[in-house]
Amino acid sequence: MGLVLIKRQGNHMLGIWQIKESLKEATEVYNKPIPLEIKSEKRQLEYILTRLLLQQIDRKLIISYNQFGAPKLNDSRKISISHSSDLIAVIISEKKVAVDIEKISNKPLKIKHKFISNNDNILENKMEATLAWSAKEAVYKLHQKGGIDFKKDIIIQKIDASKKQINT
Repeated sequence: MGLVLIKRQGNHMLGIWQIKESLKEATEVYNKPIPLEIKSEKRQLEYILTRLLLQQIDRKLIISYNQFGAPKLNDSRKISISHSSDLIAVIISEKKVAVDIEKISNKPLKIKHKFISNNDNILENKMEATLAWSAKEAVYKLHQKGGIDFKKDIIIQKIDASKKQINT
């Protein structure tokens, strides 16, 4: 299986899974039903592997979702989930937490009109556009509610890729 990392630091746990399995292989290991509303095979695979990753972190944890689609756990801890390309990340904490992973690509440059405003301080390159998208996704997930406008409500003040630092 594709377990890459489980890191515990204080009350925080981060797990990363690299998708190497086929849907058939994952289904054989998971052996539980997948919600019928998940039609895409890619999403079905992500659903299964997210739960397998969660089992590696803590076998007692079960994921459900709030009215806005944000994941929640069956205990008092908080969770955030991200899927990108061939990776899945899960972070769990006693406090509100958010994680987003993105493959550096030209895609954010192509859709920047949907999430970048004139108030955002980013350069016109794929690295900064991807970092801006990922930062805004994490902030959105942190709020766990609908109605947030990526252009108006989340402003990137500064990205320093060399220091891996983003100020929103």
